[in-house]
Amino acid sequence: MKLKVTLRKLRHEKKKVAIVFLAFLFVSFGFNFTLSAVGSISKAVEDFAKQGNVELEVDGVSVENLSKFGEVVNYVYFNNTEVEFNGKEYRVMVGYGEFKSLHVKTPEDGAVVLAFLRIKKGDRIKIGDREYEVRASYYYLSGVPFVLVNKKGQHLYALMRCNDTEALAGFLMKNGKVRYFQVYEGGEIPYMDSLKNIKNFAMSFFYLLLGASLVVIVLLTVTHVKGNVREIGILKALGLSDSFTFSLFAGDYLLIALTAYLVGIPLGIKLGYSYVSSRFPLSTSPDYLYPLKFDVVILLGIALILSLPYLYISRTKVIKALRFTPEKSSSLRFFAVFLIIFLATSSAYFGVKGVEKMANFEGPYNLAVWGDPSKIAQVPGEKAGYLSGQKVNGMTTEIYFFDYKSIFEKTLIDGRWFEKPDEAVIEKGLAKKLGLKVGDRIKVQLLGKSKEYKVVGISDMYFYDFKAVFLPKVPYVPDKVAFLNVENPEALKEEYGRLGLKVHTIDDSRRQTENNLMLFKAAVYGVIGVIFLISLFALFALIYLEIEGNEKVYATLKAVGVPNSHVWREFLKKVMPSLVISSLLAMPISLKLGEHIGNLVLPVELGMGDLVKVVPLLLVLYFLYGVFIVLLMERALNRLDVVKALRT
Repeated sequence: MKLKVTLRKLRHEKKKVAIVFLAFLFVSFGFNFTLSAVGSISKAVEDFAKQGNVELEVDGVSVENLSKFGEVVNYVYFNNTEVEFNGKEYRVMVGYGEFKSLHVKTPEDGAVVLAFLRIKKGDRIKIGDREYEVRASYYYLSGVPFVLVNKKGQHLYALMRCNDTEALAGFLMKNGKVRYFQVYEGGEIPYMDSLKNIKNFAMSFFYLLLGASLVVIVLLTVTHVKGNVREIGILKALGLSDSFTFSLFAGDYLLIALTAYLVGIPLGIKLGYSYVSSRFPLSTSPDYLYPLKFDVVILLGIALILSLPYLYISRTKVIKALRFTPEKSSSLRFFAVFLIIFLATSSAYFGVKGVEKMANFEGPYNLAVWGDPSKIAQVPGEKAGYLSGQKVNGMTTEIYFFDYKSIFEKTLIDGRWFEKPDEAVIEKGLAKKLGLKVGDRIKVQLLGKSKEYKVVGISDMYFYDFKAVFLPKVPYVPDKVAFLNVENPEALKEEYGRLGLKVHTIDDSRRQTENNLMLFKAAVYGVIGVIFLISLFALFALIYLEIEGNEKVYATLKAVGVPNSHVWREFLKKVMPSLVISSLLAMPISLKLGEHIGNLVLPVELGMGDLVKVVPLLLVLYFLYGVFIVLLMERALNRLDVVKALRT
């Protein structure tokens, strides 16, 4: 009976049904768009990271040789070569190969680019005297880009799933010339720390979106119910039960909302995945399970929120409801919407801008050469030992072992360089993560043994996402890397590469950071766009419900000849102050919240200068919101049926 009456009521209120349906469809779309993007990226990178446990570069060995020790997932026979793109030359690894993790093979004609997202499908690149059209461009976890062309190089890069790493290492030492060899042991997944940081960073924007949307839902619910106070009073006066009244004036709202949310789930998941695939190509597929885990909880939350009007209906006094007179438009509702929207979008904006600032790093060197200690001893520059996968106060990090006099003293932002064997310098990201300062003591796990050090300095170097540790050299960790400051790093990079050493320039490091940033920048700006659309639709719904709830007032104004411009000017006088005040209140809070979000991945620092930079953008938004409100009011007033409204 209640359901039939509710459905009959919905058929007579098609316009309101459409508004509420679209509002919750947008909310569902926003949630699932974001969750699908995050889930697809995480799944793609996680799947890639689990593909292999050995990464290597070697000469004199073939893929067939490596296959005897396990499955070769990705490989390329390459040469270190200059590639010209848009008038600039870049050092890349060019050759023939296959990347099973990306389902990519070398094309018969043209080129495929990996780990260089500036180059897009359809671009043209020049290698030597030949020009190639780029057939595809993929994200790949590598500091040096790959270009696959139909030409075999002399070096071999491979990522493989090895059954016996010791046997493989022995074979390579005996039969090949090892340029680089990295084993991920004990279930360690390559790049998983970075993946977790990126995932937490991206999910923080989903929670911003969730908070903004829930506030909008609550405000729309309140506006919807209060617009029917007189009708609620009439039904209660006739003796109908509260549950029946609820089913008519809030149950219909609940039914539409849940239906719209369910419809929006597949739409948001599909478009979120499409957005991710178009912005940065990853070999992945839509991840339906990840969003659905959140959707179950969100649906229960929406059902609970939309059931709260039952308490309002049960406590409504009949006489008060029958005496109800139309209320003036509430500035508080618009203030709440604008405040939450600005908090969410500005926090997201400041978070990603803070991370972008950290990507523009410098260092006291421009070339890092890695390799066997016997070869590193012949390389000039400052040499250092290196251990990965070590722990400091329980947190996994990298450790570099330097001399007591080092070029890295220039990177200190607090304290001094170490002078004793039990002293350490830590990077500022690690200091922030662990809450450390100069003078504190840390426990360092070195090859399974615990040792205590005193923190005497903090550096702003960028190793391991600003979370590395610098210790005095020890006999059992040989020098594995040399840091040089030279005039032509690219030329020396090729020279040391021919000697079987792995070489990175500062530009290589910046390029890798840029590629990693592109993983979540696109998703973040997508979320900001979705929140902005939700804010526009929330304004549309609030204005529509405001006019419908007071349609006799507005119909009377039209009947006596008051122009629409007078109405919307009065309306703007109430709404625009709410817009300006809410944005100004939100900005300083958003700055701190954005800094906190940015610190999930890098030690972000934001200040008043970053706040001032958004002022021009705020002025543009004020104008756009004002125009949008005027257009909405004009449309709603023009469509208002005066005769019907006055007869109601």
